[in-house]
Amino acid sequence: TWVISINHIGNYYSELSGWPAQSLNVTIGIYFDFIPPIIEFNKFPNHYDCQVQMELCCLNEGENTGYKPNREKETIWWFWSNGKNIEDVINNIKYSFLKTGLPWLKKYSNIERAFEKIEREINSYHKFYNAQFFAKHLKLWDKYEEYHQLFKAEAIKFGE
Repeated sequence: TWVISINHIGNYYSELSGWPAQSLNVTIGIYFDFIPPIIEFNKFPNHYDCQVQMELCCLNEGENTGYKPNREKETIWWFWSNGKNIEDVINNIKYSFLKTGLPWLKKYSNIERAFEKIEREINSYHKFYNAQFFAKHLKLWDKYEEYHQLFKAEAIKFGE
């Protein structure tokens, strides 16, 4: 299942980061339903439920949205409080999705490629959890056993 999530930055993050509260972030992801969810969700997965995720980046940000605070963060779109540049922001998000998001979704919809991506992640609870189920689904039994043992060891650290 492909997921796209457009998130409002909000006041709390704005106060922490200095980004204006009227900022947006766009995350895409792929949820593979052969992996049991760590936390049950209602009907449709959120981007944070997806086993592989990517934040979209502003493309030609200064030109298309009219204003970029002096920041290095390329995954946030800013729009003026009067909404004057909202059409440019939406068009830029669309362009970013078509240029980078859609090819990324197509690439990692391939289960083998998604598994390779997960294997390249930093070792963690979530990596081992997902990797064991990918290996099982792909019938890679040695890798399944390896990731299952690594996951069990990680789970003990969290008191599970």
